[in-house]
Amino acid sequence: MPLIQYGQFEPISIETFRITEASDTRITEASDIRITNDIQTNAGSSSLVASGTLIPYAKTAYYHYNGSWKPMEVYVKWAGSWTNNVIIYKNISGIWKRSY
Repeated sequence: MPLIQYGQFEPISIETFRITEASDTRITEASDIRITNDIQTNAGSSSLVASGTLIPYAKTAYYHYNGSWKPMEVYVKWAGSWTNNVIIYKNISGIWKRSY
């Protein structure tokens, strides 16, 4: 599955403005805003794009006999009759995985 990942981590400067007692920003006669200090903070950003690939399930079971693998038909007895058009799952470590 193709995976595109981008990440960036860098310091970002944040300016803090002086605010008067009346809760407004102090601006000088030259239209400058008074900055009290510059604060350096760390910030990170990233993105991840994944595109999936569909792989069709072959649904062919094989068994190993005399050193070679041979295809086989799987039959299951369910409710008193034999059927071969089934999907079989196996419980591996508490997770059900499709085996046929």
